[in-house]
Amino acid sequence: MNDSTLPRRFGFWTATLVTVASMVGVGILTTSGYIIRSTESPSTLLLLWIVGGVVSLAGALTFAELATLLPLAGGDYVFVRRAYGDGVGFMYGWATLLLGFAGPTAVIAHAMVVYSLLPLRARWIDGGGTWGEWITPTVASIVIMMLTLVHCRGQRSSSLLQNATTTLKLALLLAFVIAGLSVGTGDWNHFSQGQPLSKQSMPVAISSLVYVFYGYSGWNASAYIAGEINDTAKTLPRAILAGCGLVTLLYLAINVIYIFAIPSDGLREVEMQQVEAIAETASRALFGSVISEPLSVLIGLTILASVSAYLLTGSRICYAMASDDLFPSYAKRVSPVRETPVAAVLTMGVSAILLLWGSQIIAGAADAFASLLNFTTVGLVLLTSLAVSSVFVLRRRVLRSSDYTMPWYPLPPVFFLLATGVLMAFAFMQSPGPTLWGTLAVLSGGPVYWLLKRQR
Repeated sequence: MNDSTLPRRFGFWTATLVTVASMVGVGILTTSGYIIRSTESPSTLLLLWIVGGVVSLAGALTFAELATLLPLAGGDYVFVRRAYGDGVGFMYGWATLLLGFAGPTAVIAHAMVVYSLLPLRARWIDGGGTWGEWITPTVASIVIMMLTLVHCRGQRSSSLLQNATTTLKLALLLAFVIAGLSVGTGDWNHFSQGQPLSKQSMPVAISSLVYVFYGYSGWNASAYIAGEINDTAKTLPRAILAGCGLVTLLYLAINVIYIFAIPSDGLREVEMQQVEAIAETASRALFGSVISEPLSVLIGLTILASVSAYLLTGSRICYAMASDDLFPSYAKRVSPVRETPVAAVLTMGVSAILLLWGSQIIAGAADAFASLLNFTTVGLVLLTSLAVSSVFVLRRRVLRSSDYTMPWYPLPPVFFLLATGVLMAFAFMQSPGPTLWGTLAVLSGGPVYWLLKRQR
């Protein structure tokens, strides 16, 4: 077997579940807490998640066409490189490795450990002094490395793990919704509390939309494994749209439970840990600590699916860049036994662990999560916007090999770019520091590409 060829063995369900697993992760389990605290408006909370779903759907429609035009492993890196050239392609791939996959992998692994160990924190970890501060990144690193080794075993192991962990995650979240509505001690009057969206509250709402955008990130995940999907032109668009639609409905249902459980001002005076672990806070209000503590552990375990998905899809960026001679050649080697790019998978795992510990050391234990989250979100907005814009170039440049075309063109990509443009403009005005660092991280690939090209 050629060392740069990947077999097409992933079907509709695996591609759909990769999309779902990449989207449903730390976002919906943390960011709604920030929104509830800042807006204190149930109607605004639901509106923001609806808007986020529509924006994601517009991006998904665009990516479905891009992925059928260029059904190759590497996803949007391939789109950007073909549309704008090697230099921009390298910069995009470089930033995507850092901000789109390694960073979120570290964020999600951190959140997974926080949720899983939350019942033990007051009795054990918080009393451990310095040792207690380091337990989270230590356990998160072990989790990342174990999943990395699983994906190194081959596509069959990757597919089985992805399907199993995603199915478990969806089952638990659906059970949380159903149990909350049927036996939870919430209050429907919470929905009439707070103030509706107004001109005065609009800036806060737009700022909160940044959290929503992060919560929906991952809707393009199955495009990264397009080169390994059976009947790509038929399977991939269906998988992207199905995954995006399922997640939007699930997010709205989960937010309904949050509102049902917590009054509009219920997070105003609580500790930030309770805001970040919004699902645990809501379950405690609905069921009491006897149920909320084991549920917190289960929620943490469900996030395992997202860590797995980011490692799987991100490694294909390494593989695609190496195949184009824009990354060290070791990353394009495909194991003749495992039939998977082992070196690329290991690169992603090690990168995520380095970012995890870097944020812990630089920002400190208390701010490590927020530091990684802020660092990645701005980059994700910039990167996905650049990838979506490539459809205008590739529609004219690439010979169409399938019958799929996005409906209502060019409205979906135009709407997506306008929405993300508003987000970036507002981010620069409200939070210039994190926005600047995220932008510089995206642009940092330029000098690296120049140095590599000069060495050749």
